[in-house]
Amino acid sequence: MNLRKLYENLACHTLLTNATDIKVRMRRLHFRIMIGVLLFYAFYPLTWFLFRRPSEALKRSVPQSVNGTTVWDGDTFTLRSIQSETIMQDQSGEMKERLKEPVPQENTPSPNRDEENLPAVLQKDMKNDAAAQTTDMQTTVEEEREDPKMGDGEKVVLHDIMHDNQNEKEISTSSGDNVDGILKILTLDGSMEKTNCPEQNRSKTENRKEMLQASDADTSKSPDECWDDYIVTTGPGLAQEVFCPQWSFPAASYYTTVEPTVPFEVMWRVWEDVDADSESVLTPITIKTASLDFTVMSYNILAQDLLELNQHLYAHCPLEVLQWSYRCNLLLKEIEKWAPDILCLQEVQENHYHEHLHPVLSQRGYICVYQRRTGTKTDGCAVCYQSSRFAEAAVSKLEFFRPETGLLDRHNVGVVLLLRPLVTTEAEVKEAGPPLCVANTHLLFNPRRGDVKLAQLAIMLAEIDAVIKSCKARGEHCNVVFCGDFNSIPHLPLYQFITTGELSYQRMPTWMVSGQEDLSYKPSYHRLFAPLWPSSLGISDTCQYTTDINKTRSQNSGTRGYSHEFMLQLRFCPAACVRPENLVLIPGVTDIKPDTSEDAQSYEKRFRDCLKHQVDLESVYKHVLPGSGFPEVTTLHSEGGTTVDYIFYSPKRPLTKKQRAYKTSGGKGLKLVGSLSLLSEDLLWSLNGLPNHIFPSDHLSLVARFQLELDDA
Repeated sequence: MNLRKLYENLACHTLLTNATDIKVRMRRLHFRIMIGVLLFYAFYPLTWFLFRRPSEALKRSVPQSVNGTTVWDGDTFTLRSIQSETIMQDQSGEMKERLKEPVPQENTPSPNRDEENLPAVLQKDMKNDAAAQTTDMQTTVEEEREDPKMGDGEKVVLHDIMHDNQNEKEISTSSGDNVDGILKILTLDGSMEKTNCPEQNRSKTENRKEMLQASDADTSKSPDECWDDYIVTTGPGLAQEVFCPQWSFPAASYYTTVEPTVPFEVMWRVWEDVDADSESVLTPITIKTASLDFTVMSYNILAQDLLELNQHLYAHCPLEVLQWSYRCNLLLKEIEKWAPDILCLQEVQENHYHEHLHPVLSQRGYICVYQRRTGTKTDGCAVCYQSSRFAEAAVSKLEFFRPETGLLDRHNVGVVLLLRPLVTTEAEVKEAGPPLCVANTHLLFNPRRGDVKLAQLAIMLAEIDAVIKSCKARGEHCNVVFCGDFNSIPHLPLYQFITTGELSYQRMPTWMVSGQEDLSYKPSYHRLFAPLWPSSLGISDTCQYTTDINKTRSQNSGTRGYSHEFMLQLRFCPAACVRPENLVLIPGVTDIKPDTSEDAQSYEKRFRDCLKHQVDLESVYKHVLPGSGFPEVTTLHSEGGTTVDYIFYSPKRPLTKKQRAYKTSGGKGLKLVGSLSLLSEDLLWSLNGLPNHIFPSDHLSLVARFQLELDDA
């Protein structure tokens, strides 16, 4: 029983499988039949149109000749003709000999080469029609020979020329040739047929003679005119091929064709001049004085060691644009193109500076000051200036690594120069005008360490403030140009601190100082509290040195090198807290250790929760592209683009009421004349990002032009 059930199950399974297979095959067959029917209905009209025979109405219609074209049933057709009269005459002679030969039979092949390409059915019909037409033409010739009206001196010759797949039919009359009457008359589908009335036949013959005589007269007047200008007005048939004119379509473009003119070069960055009208609103009209225009460039040139250390940031770049030799050539060309008077560079690799940059810049008339970063990093900052435009008055190389403070443990540097403008008068070069303080730095990149960035910036501002005070002590106004890579986003706390001179930082998250990354999603992060840095740094909350060494030295008298106040401020320094070995023990005097807790508490109380500085600074760029409203970008790599590079300067402010009352000639400061435009992130990505074949670094160069008023002397 079990085997029987097993066999039955197998049989049922086999039947079901076969039935399913049959259904699938039937569906496939049905689908193929439907596809075939659809293809038949789709291609049948096209086949009928390509291989159809001319209709009877088409045969019986009579065309008319208008301006060299044949007008036939409302449509215009052009009959191809022989373009050379000499060829027609030669073919006419050949035709005369051919007409004297016996009439070809029905099986004679057609001379038309294109007929061979037609289907067999149409070729057969074409042969039958040609044979019938030849028989009718032979009958007509015999009847015309018996007509007594035709004289021996008159001859009518019909040239039937086959050329370029069509029939050429021309009728010619001449006197003087002895030919036995009419050799051939064209008759197609009832046109020019003979009738039973002799008078009608005679009138038709006379009309033909007049037409041919007029044709000969026209030909004799213009011998250079080709015979193919005259078209026989006979109806089309299968023995005559008619060609439709080809349709002419306009060019496949929506734009008008413009002839190329002078080739042009796309300028990705353009020079933008400051609007004079807006400047006149802010600044009152003053008496024109002598001025000096100078150009400043700030450029992070991307050190090759840092590029190779962070190759993942430049995976989108071709390998050739990452080579230093290629980038160096582009860099030097860009510097030469804009020809800045003052050049501030960041990420300058030390060996590249000494081997490639400094020799070339020296040949171009630059004097350079270079400061390498401390630690293991091989890059640094450089400030170069034209020796023909400025003279160096003072230089300060700053290192931000201060291990004794505990906070400043990063190896960043800065350079501060004091320059004096040079003016050439006749045969001598002399200093003229107020001095110019040029500062260049590269702050820490780490987005999470805003406290370190503020401390490094405070060192730079304190040094700039010291230079300004030294000039003020000599009765001079010092203008400032502050360049660098600040690793901070526009309009965020660090940027606001530079431009406004004030920052309330209490309990501010450290990542928010620069705004490079949004770390608000983290559950906890470091916050800022007063004081930001220890007193051992020697900088107050107003970003000034707590001890003005230059000032104290100028106020000293006699043989003392330092004042009493200055010595008191050194009593808690690390060296003063170490007891000398040979110090004599005096009870109550030298046996007491200094208590620094009270001074530390007083320092914390003095250090406010609001940072300030006294340097009036303003950014050259507005950080938004005019017109489009897109943000400007100064750096771009695979992780995105943003603005971190700036040129700050001390602007020329409007005069106050007190200054106007004393009739001051003008406000102090620099006047911004123009700047080199920046680009948007989308446009830089269209150039395959940075660096590329145009820009050699992952930063864009910043270029600005200023005007400095010189002294009256």
